[in-house]
Amino acid sequence: MESEINIQKYFFEYLTRRYDSEYILYGMMDALQLRKGACYKRINGETSLSSSELVTLCNKFNVSLDAIFQADRYISFQHSFSPKSDSFDLMSQFRFFLKPLGELTNSKLTYLANELPVFYYFSHKYIFNFLISVWSHLHSSESRLIIEENPAMTAQLDGIRSEISSYYAAHPVTEIWNSNMFANLYQQIIFSITIRAFKEEVFLRHLLDDVKKLVNHLHELAVSGGNTGSAERMIYLNEYGNFLNMVLYESEKFNTTCIGYDMPQFIVTYNPAFYTFSKEWIQKIRKRSVLISGDGFQYREMFFLKLEQDFKNFEEKVEKLMAVYY
Repeated sequence: MESEINIQKYFFEYLTRRYDSEYILYGMMDALQLRKGACYKRINGETSLSSSELVTLCNKFNVSLDAIFQADRYISFQHSFSPKSDSFDLMSQFRFFLKPLGELTNSKLTYLANELPVFYYFSHKYIFNFLISVWSHLHSSESRLIIEENPAMTAQLDGIRSEISSYYAAHPVTEIWNSNMFANLYQQIIFSITIRAFKEEVFLRHLLDDVKKLVNHLHELAVSGGNTGSAERMIYLNEYGNFLNMVLYESEKFNTTCIGYDMPQFIVTYNPAFYTFSKEWIQKIRKRSVLISGDGFQYREMFFLKLEQDFKNFEEKVEKLMAVYY
């Protein structure tokens, strides 16, 4: 019985590293249809959890027993397989993992980017609108992609966009970039032109202006070396390898590894061994990278000269395609 109580205690200790105690309590009451006192007895180990209750709580709080009890043997990944009914649901996936960091002290984030870290897109309305249209199209039953000024982008969705940007800016961030990190966005825009996905040419014009503003914003950010919330942002350049858009969240309560962070269907693991391995691997890559924020003047200017030339080439190609398709 003592061993069973210890296992149960460890289970709830794990949950409290992920969630607020009050959220766990009311979540239990809802999932197990129990009164507050009965839930407290299970949390404190006075009453044993049945196997069905344990599985129900795992489903309720989106945790894996392997991640809790066998983290040294198994890597348990979470993936947003469930259908997303609208754009707000898609964006909620980003907010879910960022929000706790905004509430914790000594939290930080490391972003190993194969393409531009997705958070930069959120503060640019037309790029954000374009990506939401593409993501929604990929996960809906609609046969045709239509990109337009979206009236369905409610104040709630616009609010979550700002909220995510503020979370990202609120704590120290280390990013590792490469000079081709706009390539995927450029290719998506070009392909969208060739299939006439843009409903009106004016939206495409706004989108081009937004991309140009983003390039300028990145340059200013790299020079300042800081976030809007005064938290430090270290930006490095490394041209080797495909880095899978990996993100590490680090805080006093939990550490998280995310892979495929360029769209809402990224996968997540809380496995401590995998986190340690990923962190050590990224540190080695960082040591073999060059600093382009703050004092990294020489490499920064070379980097942005290429970025600006790439944008100019992209803009010229878009103009030629627009003459044909619009």
